[in-house]
Amino acid sequence: MIVDIDLSPLTVMVIDDSRYARSFMKSALQSFGVRTILEAGDGPTALQILADNKVDLMLVDHDMDPMDGVMLTRFIREGHVPSCKTTPIIMVSGFAEMEKVMDARNAGVNEFLVKPVSADSMFRRIRNALINPRPFVDVASYTGPCRRSVERDMPDGGNRRRNPPLPKPPPLIALPPGVAQQTIRQAVAQGQSAAPGASEKTSRRRFAAGEVIFSEGEAGNEAYVIESGRVIIFKDVDGQKVALGELGASGVFGEMALIDDEPRMASAEAAAPTVCLVLPKATLKAQLNRTPDLVILVVETLLHDIRKMGRELVEARARLKHKRGG
Repeated sequence: MIVDIDLSPLTVMVIDDSRYARSFMKSALQSFGVRTILEAGDGPTALQILADNKVDLMLVDHDMDPMDGVMLTRFIREGHVPSCKTTPIIMVSGFAEMEKVMDARNAGVNEFLVKPVSADSMFRRIRNALINPRPFVDVASYTGPCRRSVERDMPDGGNRRRNPPLPKPPPLIALPPGVAQQTIRQAVAQGQSAAPGASEKTSRRRFAAGEVIFSEGEAGNEAYVIESGRVIIFKDVDGQKVALGELGASGVFGEMALIDDEPRMASAEAAAPTVCLVLPKATLKAQLNRTPDLVILVVETLLHDIRKMGRELVEARARLKHKRGG
């Protein structure tokens, strides 16, 4: 990812009821060069802050109480906060269903971003909202950026609307590379350079398509880095196999259980012939022992939040799947 625009003069507001999500988005924004970042944990608090501050961009979570992101966006677009009526808004959501996307679009958002957010996808949405602004529409039936993204000529000389294709959402567990995954990659490099015959070093393992790599509830003794192939991560909920996401080359998985010593929170299965570098727990622990205690505390806190969010997301998906009749 190349940050090719100067974002330092901007004031950006992050509105999300998840402390972890706000923390990540703030860190990503700072890495993009943004210097002034405001934050709020809910819609009403955001409105109080916006009443006294002019912002250049907003990142708004879809699912919040008591005012969700769609309600907040519509409230802003209706002019209740005059200084922000036309401010670009990027909706961030843990769900990519068409209904959610259309609700956000019709409320007046500029971009839609699916959680878990990667720094790369976040920057692309921000860049597009700022570099390619759409005309602002203010009519009785709709207020917000023009929803007509592409003009196409009709046979009679007119034109018709054409919605842009929705971006493919990222794997649900493909978290942005952070302290934990950087540590794993360093440990992999260390393990690969270990002396021949060392008892704890990385190895290479092949998995056939459909082969289970590890199962939910097992103790975690190894982490994996995919060299080639694809791996599906899934949970079993009331007998239903609920997919959390899919990883490809360079993806890291299985690391959480090695860091917080909790059982595997999900199962992993090769979706195609797959080759992985396997990192033993002892090698990772040796690397972590050289990491400052404060960083370890932050990582463990994030892992706790991620596990909780993962359980809630899977349960919600299972209920939705059951409601739809499987």
